Amino acid sequence: MANRTDEDDTRQRIKIAAIQLFSRHGIEGVSVRAILNQASVKNSAGIHYYFRTKDDLIRELVRDALMRTRRARNAALDALEASGARIGVRDIVELIVKVETVGTGDPEQRSDLPIGFGHMRFISVMQLNHRAMFAAAVEAEGDDSFQRCIDHIAAALPDVPRAALNRKLVFFYQFAQASLSAREAAFVLSEDGGRLWGEASALDSLIDSLTASIVGAPSR
Repeated sequence: MANRTDEDDTRQRIKIAAIQLFSRHGIEGVSVRAILNQASVKNSAGIHYYFRTKDDLIRELVRDALMRTRRARNAALDALEASGARIGVRDIVELIVKVETVGTGDPEQRSDLPIGFGHMRFISVMQLNHRAMFAAAVEAEGDDSFQRCIDHIAAALPDVPRAALNRKLVFFYQFAQASLSAREAAFVLSEDGGRLWGEASALDSLIDSLTASIVGAPSR
């Protein structure tokens, strides 16, 4: 009989295999058998044993992703607030981007997922094609860290009406997610990130662009 450590290791291998495959092929394009093969799990009932169903596995992956981001983002916000420095919009945008792209020392981050937390494409797939399941997971898990970010941005832009700022933030989030998903895919395709993302200044340029999307004056 497998011991607890072996079971935990197998469970984690299944989760890593699933998030990699879902990121590349979408949810519908990945079978349970493909996940088990990728994870080198021979027991055909492996998903049922560890997660009950494929949907339960997906929900756990979403919860894991949200939890890692929330924990890392809150830690970065705590450090930024403790510094006593004035916090501007770019500071918050940089924090949001770097939490997803730079090692944080989070014990949940694994070398198997080298590009930040390695889940941006998976989250994009969920939001595009499985919004109800994703929204339910977000509601159940909660995310005080993103609200903290929004509060800092609003405080830095007191003259911008909240309704207008909220619209900007919706687009900002979509732009950021799409860009970080593209970056992740580029590093999966090529170890050096290719011509765009391999540039040392690429992340700074992204942060500048995202900041401009929030602070830029409306055309009319």
